[in-house]
Amino acid sequence: MIGLVLRLYPRRYRLECGEEILAVYQQTATEASPAGRFREAADIAGHAVRMRLGVSSATAAGRLLASAAPFAVAAAAAGCGVHLSRWYAGVVASPAPVRFFADAWSALLLASALVVVGAVTALTGRWRGGVVAVAVGLAGSAVAAVVSGPAFGDPIVTPAMALLTALVVLACPPDLMPGPRVCAAAGAMAAAAWLPVTALYADVLPISTDYGMWPLLVLATTGLTLAWRSRSPGLTETAVMTAACPPFLAYAYTGAWGQPLPVLGIAAVVPLAGALAAGVHALRLRGRPSRR
Repeated sequence: MIGLVLRLYPRRYRLECGEEILAVYQQTATEASPAGRFREAADIAGHAVRMRLGVSSATAAGRLLASAAPFAVAAAAAGCGVHLSRWYAGVVASPAPVRFFADAWSALLLASALVVVGAVTALTGRWRGGVVAVAVGLAGSAVAAVVSGPAFGDPIVTPAMALLTALVVLACPPDLMPGPRVCAAAGAMAAAAWLPVTALYADVLPISTDYGMWPLLVLATTGLTLAWRSRSPGLTETAVMTAACPPFLAYAYTGAWGQPLPVLGIAAVVPLAGALAAGVHALRLRGRPSRR
């Protein structure tokens, strides 16, 4: 099996480093359990795919995805948390007892719970295990969305955005895992995106409906804040938030009843925030005293 895994590497890299990778694997496999050998082979396969796609830690794409991964995890947790909140609000309002059936909606609830638990695990220090749980949960929610059809989001857009988020999360190079401060910022973003929408479902907020604007607005504000604190032009932060926004785009698409134009208007808040960051950066540079 390891021979097939090594073939996933680009040819030049395989010729240069293949024997070394094989030797390390064989040394590790002799003392590992079957599960350990499978995990080691999976790690090698993931590294090979990242090398072939150009998303390793040595490339700009890899570093960008590493920066986007914690915010994609947070966005997935906020989106799935909204599904759980909506279900719980319906349970509280209904006099019928809580029952679970072997259907797509129950599968969606379980997948959403797995995403939330995985996100909390990833953002509180156990990144690799949490990311795997998030990816599995997103894949499960995508399948549930396809099976349930219009009952849960859009049968095409919703699963596509879930799978795209899973790819962004899994593409993070393992040697560029996010630090505690970035994870804390991502967690705060998830809470800020989830809590008001949950309050809306609980009839606490004095507004009648939600069109998916709020989570994307929180995401755009997060990128703007990061750009402000780092005194950057905002291009990187805008790209990071764009890569992290698929769960919120799916939510906005559902909230706007599948109408593309309102969704495009809502999604524009992310690039607009980037343009604002660029403008503020330009004003800062103009306001600096010139050195002679």
